[in-house]
Amino acid sequence: MRNTIIGIIIGVVTGVMIGATVVAPSLKKAHEGQLRAPENAIPAGAETLGNDLIGTNSERRPSPATEQLASAHRLRIVSLYASKTPILGELPQRLKAALPAASGGRLAVSVYDPGILVKSTDTLNAVKSGTIEAMFATPSQFDPDAAVLQLFTAIPFGPDAQEYLAWYYHGGGRELFQGAMKKRGLHTTLCGAIPPTSSGWYRAPVRSSDDFKGLNIRATGLGGEVLAKLGANIKHLNVGNILSQFEQGELDGAEHSLPSIDAQLGFQKFARNYYFPGWSQPATLYAMAFNAQIWKDLTASERTAISTICGDNVRHALTQADASQFDALKNISLSGIQVRRWPDGILHDLKDAWKTVTRELVQKDPDYAKTWNALQKFRADYAIWHEISRSE
Repeated sequence: MRNTIIGIIIGVVTGVMIGATVVAPSLKKAHEGQLRAPENAIPAGAETLGNDLIGTNSERRPSPATEQLASAHRLRIVSLYASKTPILGELPQRLKAALPAASGGRLAVSVYDPGILVKSTDTLNAVKSGTIEAMFATPSQFDPDAAVLQLFTAIPFGPDAQEYLAWYYHGGGRELFQGAMKKRGLHTTLCGAIPPTSSGWYRAPVRSSDDFKGLNIRATGLGGEVLAKLGANIKHLNVGNILSQFEQGELDGAEHSLPSIDAQLGFQKFARNYYFPGWSQPATLYAMAFNAQIWKDLTASERTAISTICGDNVRHALTQADASQFDALKNISLSGIQVRRWPDGILHDLKDAWKTVTRELVQKDPDYAKTWNALQKFRADYAIWHEISRSE
């Protein structure tokens, strides 16, 4: 099937030729303007004390509707993906649209692009301090130095989305993830997932594993460590700097995301070889991270509403992404890009390098080892079920 898809694509081509105290001024505006309760939420002449309304007459009581408005929670969510980014930028916006109704009007949600309220690099600290309520990102972005969080983001040669989510929701993964985040003063809720990404754009074809030696490659997470084992120079660049580095000749290759997202960014202007399969990210998870105290202060029904909408985000992102990638890949091919599949020999060497990377992490990081071993036990049992239940 994979060779058939590649053949179709080739045929098409042939036929046509961040500190939490460093807050932007807009945050003050958000507090003073759009974030305060509507004026009509408080009866004329009344004072406020916490969440209770005190009338000018001590016997005066607010109406139930007024009490609800006064006690509503406002959530400011900073997404590390611009709202115009296909799929990923849309997921926080779905929370903004759905949560007010799902919570019976008790949750008012605002979503901000990266760098609007706080610097992107200050977002996590802003959540920890309570300066903002929540952020949307991959788990690895909640603490880039924590190897264990990479196991809740994307695993080289790891489980596909169905197996990954089975482990997360029903095999103990969620408890391990939330335990790791609790240590960091955060509560997390899985809020998105996508199928395999590409495995990178390269200026020149990669013919053998030796060709990785000395290449400057933008890569992230565990996949970047694998490429480093094969001699690549890994550059940790944010999305905004990738194209400029390509343009300046500082990059030989870069991995990023799905074809529909990559095409919008314009990688095809600088690199003409697009590689699959996405060995470094067979599935990728995304989550909401909340300040722990803010999450605790939400009511049970409000927390349920957030978890429910986030769960629907997982379904929505997976199905939308899978449904839309062929058209994106076809358009990329029509622009003259060579869509390539890694030779079996290179995939074998990448997998061997991955085994070395994870073995080293297990030996030196107890948190990583605990999660890795739990995942491997689940996968061993799942493999038996998968083999006996599938026709292919």
